[in-house]
Amino acid sequence: MFAQGLLDFAGDYLPQVSDYVRDSLKDDLADIPANYLDQPGSCFWVAEVDGEIKGMVGIQRRSSQEAELRRMSVASDARGQGIGRQLLKTVDDFCRKWGYARVRLTTHIMLKPAIALYRKNGYCMVADETGRAVTRGFVKELKALD
Repeated sequence: MFAQGLLDFAGDYLPQVSDYVRDSLKDDLADIPANYLDQPGSCFWVAEVDGEIKGMVGIQRRSSQEAELRRMSVASDARGQGIGRQLLKTVDDFCRKWGYARVRLTTHIMLKPAIALYRKNGYCMVADETGRAVTRGFVKELKALD
């Protein structure tokens, strides 16, 4: 799902996106328990609909004050159904519980629906970056639970 989600939007960035997907699948996604579930302050979730995985997202601890949102993806046949919004709410709740002040993420410029979702859910762009593909950095400042 992660690979297909990115490839659906790759367009002119197909070579860079293909490299990124390959590297990601060899990196943290090769061992989700070791990179997310076994690390305090980190977690990984999947969204299921009728027993099928339709979404995913991970959080990795970067410091006592900051977490990084990673590997957010929603299956193409499930987009627009609120799954992404629910995954972001799950992330927010988890990060507040752990006492993070902010959540950061980096996303590819080609992922316009994802960028719109992040903005709608309180993420603000903080940087344009160039690497293998143009990416944008976003941050969301979290308010403590009352």
